[in-house]
Amino acid sequence: MFHLLKLGPVPLSQAQGSTNVYLRISASGEFASPVFEQDDAVGVQALLLGVEASEVCCEPALADVAQSLGLRVEPPPEQALTARAAIATFMAWEQRGVAALGADKALLFVQAATEFWEAQPWTHWDDSQPFAITLSGAHSHTYEGSVFGGGDEGGEGIALYEQSGALQVLMELQGQGKGRAATALPAIAVTLDHRPSYAVEALAAAHRAPRLPLPLKTGPSGLSVPSPMEAVVLVATLRAMARLTPSHREVLSTLVAGSEQLAVRVIAPAPRIRN
Repeated sequence: MFHLLKLGPVPLSQAQGSTNVYLRISASGEFASPVFEQDDAVGVQALLLGVEASEVCCEPALADVAQSLGLRVEPPPEQALTARAAIATFMAWEQRGVAALGADKALLFVQAATEFWEAQPWTHWDDSQPFAITLSGAHSHTYEGSVFGGGDEGGEGIALYEQSGALQVLMELQGQGKGRAATALPAIAVTLDHRPSYAVEALAAAHRAPRLPLPLKTGPSGLSVPSPMEAVVLVATLRAMARLTPSHREVLSTLVAGSEQLAVRVIAPAPRIRN
């Protein structure tokens, strides 16, 4: 059985406006090449090429077109929703310039971000509290980490700073109004963005965190994309921070990086007492 789903509208350039993306996904989660069209009927008909109508069903959002074409309408299975969420995440990464990390990393970030989102560690700690983060195995390094989130506009995530004491420097620079210098501190991070809406909606429909995980790297030369190993470090740290609690403030997270294993140990400070 093939499931037809819609993704969008997906914004393009200012001159091109937006389009919809139509997907044909098998019950196991495999998908055909996406179809980019603005009209539901045209998009669905393109997906029918090469398959029998009896083998196809449409998601409820395409019910009107399905009725006109004599197709069944059924809620998509979890595998199809997950595949659409993965496609949406990678498309959003392409638009944000981080797709070079690959679709496999996108899947890892989606799962880790969901664990982090559900745990909500920012309810116990704020972005001024340093976490001790130590790597071993495939990559050895020490970071000073922070967790942030809980504001009215979202923006949850983590940052791992290259130098000890970086958080104190960051607070001082921000207090002096030196925002540009603050963002030049060497670090890797992942933020959970509430945009673009097409990706957030696809993730939410697949019961994942309703946020786009966006990995990034900062430094004197500006924003850039983390290396594949740094991306794995961020994924493992997200998972570790998701397991922290006020009474359990040390967690070891392991993740396979290629043919080697990476271990990330996170030690949290005492939780912030909130009034």
